[in-house]
Amino acid sequence: MNKRFGLKKITSLCILLALFFSLNGLAAADVNKIIKKVQNTYDDMDNLTASFVQVETFKLTGTQTETAGKIYIKDGKKYRFESEDQVVVTDGKSVWTYNNLSNQLLIDNVRENSGALLPRDMLFKYPKNHYASLLREEKDGYRTIFVVRLDPKEDTSGFLSAVKLWIQDKTWLIQKIEAVDLNGNSSLYKITNIDNHTKLTDDLFTYSAPAGADVVDMRK
Repeated sequence: MNKRFGLKKITSLCILLALFFSLNGLAAADVNKIIKKVQNTYDDMDNLTASFVQVETFKLTGTQTETAGKIYIKDGKKYRFESEDQVVVTDGKSVWTYNNLSNQLLIDNVRENSGALLPRDMLFKYPKNHYASLLREEKDGYRTIFVVRLDPKEDTSGFLSAVKLWIQDKTWLIQKIEAVDLNGNSSLYKITNIDNHTKLTDDLFTYSAPAGADVVDMRK
């Protein structure tokens, strides 16, 4: 598994773990209020479990892949992502990325500049480094959905060129995330079955290599 590719996947995931945040004339302050309410909602959650469907679109080939899985977040610093092909786990200090197809486990430290940002970092640090704009409002039955776009400021580096968030009014929960990388490839996450009542144990946020796995420990 390519290390750079793995870090890009983790970056997109963390935007999920955050994990898991066009009406003309609306001021930037209105967008900031929406983001603040999302931050407050997720900051109050000690535990979060959700299901997701990820649709990746590759610009060069025009092909798409679809992945379903679950995400677990505890205290904003620990998360676990599970899909058919991959498991990503962090206890806030180390990140374990296991690829089921290659039977390879990558272990790395959590570093701000590595792309392995924590969910709480994405919620509270990411908006500070990006311009926010409210693109439009959508209706989902009786619910109002705000579509917010985040574009990186000039001095911000990273793997992503833009992020869109679909935020439900009243609950301030994120329903969808679309992330576009510097090559024009996009990842769309649809988030459902959010549960913030079930308490999660700490042993869910550590990982042991399966038998016979190729382990690459980059913490050394």
